[in-house]
Amino acid sequence: MSTPQTRTLNRALERCGGGIALAKALGVTIEVLSGWLAGDDVPPKIYLSALDIVAMGSLGSANLNG
Repeated sequence: MSTPQTRTLNRALERCGGGIALAKALGVTIEVLSGWLAGDDVPPKIYLSALDIVAMGSLGSANLNG
C-alpha cells in the first residue's frame, strides 16, 4: 500500500541515487530501509529526514534566479 511515508522515501531514494546512499543518509541499514519501502511503519524522525532530502533536492534543482 502506498502511503505518504513510502512515497516520500521513494522520492528520497531517487534523489540520493539508490538505496545504499539513502540508507547511509538516514543512518540505517539497507535491510531496515527495504522494510520501510515495502510498507513497514516509518518512524516519524526518518520520515522528516526523508522530507528534508526531497526538499533539498527540489531546491537544488530549482532556478531561483528567474
